[in-house]
Amino acid sequence: MPMDDMLKKAVRAALFFMSALLAAWALLPEGRPVAAGLILGTSASVVNAFLLRRRIEFIGKTAAEHGERKMTLGLAGRLATVLLAVMTAYRFPELFALPAALASCFFVQLAVFFTAITNNKNGSGGKG
Repeated sequence: MPMDDMLKKAVRAALFFMSALLAAWALLPEGRPVAAGLILGTSASVVNAFLLRRRIEFIGKTAAEHGERKMTLGLAGRLATVLLAVMTAYRFPELFALPAALASCFFVQLAVFFTAITNNKNGSGGKG
């Protein structure tokens, strides 16, 4: 399965997860900071996934054209996205749970990993 399809599945899972968290936020007032923190971190994870996808497409295009490699803010941009989510949770602890926001900043990356494992097991036919 191509990486683009795995990313689509992972983003779809993240959107379902965030919609369930939104329902939990609406129905469980005592769990609102945790649900909001998970939504904040998961949204940062989705943004990071698209930033990484754009960076990989850029590197692939540059390599195919044998072009000059330009320096960009690839890793710094993704780190800044996580830092923004974490600092938002830190600044507003009554609205966002910091541990929940930090833990969910890696949701899409883990979802892609488990999607790849599942596809590898399904596609190998038990040989390897």
